[in-house]
Amino acid sequence: MGGRDLREPTLRPPARPWLIVAALFLVTCGMAIPLAAYGVFLPVLSEALGWSRGAVSIALSINLLVGGLAGFGIGALADRYGPRVMLVLTVILAGAAFALVSLVDALWQLYLFVGLLGGIGTSSFYLLSATTIARWFKERRGLALSLVLVGFNLGYVSAGPLAAWLIAELGWRAAYAALGTGAGLIALLGAVSVRMPRRVETVSDRPAHASAPDGLSLGQALLDPRQWCLNMSWLLQGGLVFMVTVHIVPFARDQGLSLAGASFALTTYGAGAFAGRLVGGVASDRLGTLTTIRVGFMAMTLATVVLVWVPSHVAMLVSMAVFGAGFAAADTMVAKVIPDVFGLRAIGAIMGVLNFGWRLGAALGPAAAGFLFDRTGSYTIAFGVAPFAVLLAWAFFSLGTARVRMT
Repeated sequence: MGGRDLREPTLRPPARPWLIVAALFLVTCGMAIPLAAYGVFLPVLSEALGWSRGAVSIALSINLLVGGLAGFGIGALADRYGPRVMLVLTVILAGAAFALVSLVDALWQLYLFVGLLGGIGTSSFYLLSATTIARWFKERRGLALSLVLVGFNLGYVSAGPLAAWLIAELGWRAAYAALGTGAGLIALLGAVSVRMPRRVETVSDRPAHASAPDGLSLGQALLDPRQWCLNMSWLLQGGLVFMVTVHIVPFARDQGLSLAGASFALTTYGAGAFAGRLVGGVASDRLGTLTTIRVGFMAMTLATVVLVWVPSHVAMLVSMAVFGAGFAAADTMVAKVIPDVFGLRAIGAIMGVLNFGWRLGAALGPAAAGFLFDRTGSYTIAFGVAPFAVLLAWAFFSLGTARVRMT
């Protein structure tokens, strides 16, 4: 008939990778919102139900540990079957788990919903976002990864004031129900659109006829010292960022700010991280990964020093923005360089191992800070060690990438 073949794709192949970026952006944004909002709910739960801040912090620690363990299996399954099914199942579970926090009356219920179910539910979004982008992109991986992970930071920009407003308008129980349900639906909308590149497609920066990806197996990576160095670097970074972001609202309230005012510290962190992701992604593709990550670690070091030693509300907000920018840039660079170190052969399983290291640090950091506060009545010790942890993370990253040409 001379008309267009109905079997012809409606989208030109070069557009598909960027649609995957958009879909993963929704996933990371949706899953970040309840995690970021936990710091706002922490003092409210403590006061309303009579639990210590350390006890409430444990729920998030369980979440991160369980999610890290679940990531081993999820990463391996995604290597074999693709990311869509795992993302859909886990984000539905995460949304339901956080919504169910509205019903808690006992600590074990908080640990069940936020810790166990929420941990499994949030186990996949960062892990599968990074590995999926690695398979779709090569030369422009830094930009693509930053655009995906900036959704995580947008969640932090919006979660603090959104949670504070919902609590004021609806009460904390209804606020948690609305937040969990809404975040789950946002993430689900993106998850159903994610898939792996097909053989016949022209993948961005990668020829369609490319052979099967090579690289290290999971067993080889576990025996490689570089994996353990990168694991330690990410563990320290995870511990730092979750310690600071979970406890910055209580820290600010202890300085005399209202809940709404204190939650603005999370917004400034999220805004800084938003900028750090975008600028870091572009800079890494143009100036190199090494230069970008050096600037990120230097920014984190300076910010943590100011946070502890400059007693000013303005200085706290500025330092949180700088800390967010530095962490986002450094975190993106770690995720970017992992495929260059280990290849794509078992990238999901290897990222699962590294993701566990990040989550282990993120689990230990908030709990340690919470119990130190319960014991001393201050965050001075917990926040005071942060600059040294940043420098140690920098050293481990340098060791893990010493033999890699980073572009």
